[in-house]
Amino acid sequence: MKYRIFVVDDDTQYARMLSYRLSKNTNYDVTVFNRGEAVLERLSEKPDVILLDIMMPGVDGIEVLQKVLKELPNIPVIMVSAQGVIDTAVEAMKLGAHDYITKGQDDLVKLDTVVRNAIEKASMARELEALRSEVASQYKLQGLIGDSEPMNQVYRLIQKAIRGDLTIAIQGESGTGKELVARAIHYNSDRRRKPFVVVNCAAIPRDLMESEFFGHEKGSFTGAHTRKIGKFEAADQGTIFLDEIGELDLDLQAKLLRTLQEGELTRVGGNDTISFDARVISATNADVISMIRAGQFREDLYYRLYQFPIPLPPLRDRGSDILMLANYFFREYLNNNPEFKETQISLEAQQAIKAHPWPGNVRELKSAIERAILITDHEQIQVQDLMLNNTNPITPWADRPAAKPVTELRLHKPQPTAAVSSTPPSETGDDFAPAYEDVNDGEIVSLEELKHRAVRQAYQVCDGNVDRAAVELGIGRATMYRLLKKYHMMT
Repeated sequence: MKYRIFVVDDDTQYARMLSYRLSKNTNYDVTVFNRGEAVLERLSEKPDVILLDIMMPGVDGIEVLQKVLKELPNIPVIMVSAQGVIDTAVEAMKLGAHDYITKGQDDLVKLDTVVRNAIEKASMARELEALRSEVASQYKLQGLIGDSEPMNQVYRLIQKAIRGDLTIAIQGESGTGKELVARAIHYNSDRRRKPFVVVNCAAIPRDLMESEFFGHEKGSFTGAHTRKIGKFEAADQGTIFLDEIGELDLDLQAKLLRTLQEGELTRVGGNDTISFDARVISATNADVISMIRAGQFREDLYYRLYQFPIPLPPLRDRGSDILMLANYFFREYLNNNPEFKETQISLEAQQAIKAHPWPGNVRELKSAIERAILITDHEQIQVQDLMLNNTNPITPWADRPAAKPVTELRLHKPQPTAAVSSTPPSETGDDFAPAYEDVNDGEIVSLEELKHRAVRQAYQVCDGNVDRAAVELGIGRATMYRLLKKYHMMT
């Protein structure tokens, strides 16, 4: 990628020397100006970095700096000063200049480093601007697809949520678009120009969760070689999105509650209290009320997080939105893969799409459409290309039975010597020996062993269906995956 650098100096020979030195880097496109007025006329070209002499006839460097920053406030400007005007260079820094070099003193020594640092700043600004342009279109409310009544209700709630700064809780099945709604709220709010920080609570190991949330000081624990800024601190003035909030353990829930109430945090291993101001949006597919009754979620934290709940409808309840979304994913894939542009969706396939319950919601629909485009051997996607009946159907979340306590599961003893396969054994196999067949009444079985057996049994009984096994055990899907990997039942 080429970076455009403007060199502005009335000393033609010195300007040429700087240009020659910088042009050795093939990533730099250098243009020289000998008057301040000339560079101001070319600001529409949006240079990435400007090297600007302070003492020039006509419009001097300080005046040019002020006009440049007024038009391009994020551009790094490096002031070039003579030895006798260093104070003026320092004053320019106070006005917003990025850095300065001194002619005949440190200019050649510092030039490469100072320009490289300025380029890094320019690159970050360029990426940020591109990201803002992307999210401005991607996450505007009209970018949310669907015009069914359930989705219109969601739009109304989002519009109301944007007006204030309440804590928001988005509740819905997996794959319904909870993060998309959170982004739509952030990028349409007064905090849109500040950070949007995503924390997947299910993906962070429990012993690192507090450090991820609040940060840590150097040496606070083994492996803490440097200070780390936590997610809440990084989200200051912006929005923090806590996904899978139901995965937090009770200890961290208590710390999170205090942090939200006080608007203050303390890094792990630190003593300083750090204030922050971030809007909190949480999301979960769990039944939080049932978790409260089971003692797995704090009631006081629930009231703190659920100031403004936004329930998301499952795809099966969205009527005509199903085909609308299918056509959207279809067009998006063809736009990105024009070699399939002749493909169409047959009427029969459309009817099958409308009739399918889509337990995986929008995420499952998107995968099915993209897969069908790839595997079809016809000009039109056929019903069989959707592969809607090729796997064991997953019961929709709303229709799934309540999770059973671990003590109600039929535990069986795992074979200690056999290698564990990622494929669940047959229910009629030898692996299904009763768990307590050889256990004496007085023998104590560790909780870890009970958990191991419960996970193994649920995984086997559910024929390797992780979602169903997680529901039967009363835990989240991400937790189930972690336990399967921990016990080497899944690679």
